[in-house]
Amino acid sequence: MNRTILDVVDGLFRHQLQVTELNPDVPLVNYGLDSVRSITLVVDMESEFGVQISDEQAAAMHTLRDVADQVGASLAARTAHDGQPS
Repeated sequence: MNRTILDVVDGLFRHQLQVTELNPDVPLVNYGLDSVRSITLVVDMESEFGVQISDEQAAAMHTLRDVADQVGASLAARTAHDGQPS
């Protein structure tokens, strides 16, 4: 099964926030996201996708779509970096 980044992120956030559905364009604080859950979710995403997300990047993620876009950008950067000769 080929799952998109948004699907995976959606599942992580729905589980952590204990909600059945998330609108990808609604601010995550509307669903009860707080700083502790944010940290947990960033660690989960870093582990799930094998990327690094800085504090500044995490602070700029307000919606589920923002999160998926950032993970996608981090994956693209990692891929570009891994393809560079040392």
